[in-house]
Amino acid sequence: MKKRFSFFPGKMTVSFRKGPSGHLRQDPSEVAMELKRRPSPTFPAQSQEVVKANALAAIIQRGGDRTDKQEVMGEYVLQFGKYKGQTYRWLLENDIGYTIYLLNKVEQEESEGTFTPEGHSKESLLSFLDYAGTFKEIKDLQEYLKSRVPAEPVRSEGDNVVGFGVRAKDTWQKIWDTRADGYAAFILSARCVKNSKMYLLQQYLLKQQHTQKSQRPETPSPVADTLMMEEDEELEQEMLKLSPSKYAGPSDSVSSQAPVSSRTGSPRRSQMDYVLNPACVFVWPRSGLF
Repeated sequence: MKKRFSFFPGKMTVSFRKGPSGHLRQDPSEVAMELKRRPSPTFPAQSQEVVKANALAAIIQRGGDRTDKQEVMGEYVLQFGKYKGQTYRWLLENDIGYTIYLLNKVEQEESEGTFTPEGHSKESLLSFLDYAGTFKEIKDLQEYLKSRVPAEPVRSEGDNVVGFGVRAKDTWQKIWDTRADGYAAFILSARCVKNSKMYLLQQYLLKQQHTQKSQRPETPSPVADTLMMEEDEELEQEMLKLSPSKYAGPSDSVSSQAPVSSRTGSPRRSQMDYVLNPACVFVWPRSGLF
């Protein structure tokens, strides 16, 4: 007895968006982002009976397998949210992150006893979650996200771990302390996606760089030092020009020529004596040096 094969030229399967490592991408596609920016559809929600009938008609029209429940449900139209009017298959292909959010939200509300499965919108929501649960990729992703252990709180910002690249296990502080190797400069010059691990490390390095510049001591002005040195040199040159022979007679010293004070009876010193005699206090003469 020969085995019969069924051929469905219009059969369609979900084409998941995946990253370079093969994991499902959770970010919305460009088409999904455009729909999110638009106002939410306002047409009334349809019952699941109408939705199913329309899906079967679409399967027959394109030559799909109407006996394949997963394929039929892929043609169901969403009756809730920003993506209202799109098919179940479209949502899995364009926004896995939103799918995971819905799964976790309903589970939380059911555990708290706050979920109310009433109305066509809620019927459509539960129907979509049943459809998403038939895919192994969705189940594996949800279990993986639940199994992740939250990172331990750090004592300081510098204790955060890089978490990517060849220095994934190093702390932010170590990256800064060893910046002479050029890795910190590479991070500072990179174009990063906002709130990514590289972006957060880049912001930390920028703060450290700013703190270092603000703590650097100010260097004294070279102009002020130059002017002070020039004044000292001029004073020294003028002092070297002074000689006793310029102010004293050819045979008498300055002290013998000094007049006698009427009060004390001792020789009265002139103002120039204080300049020429090293034992006297240094006083500039009132009439200047010349």
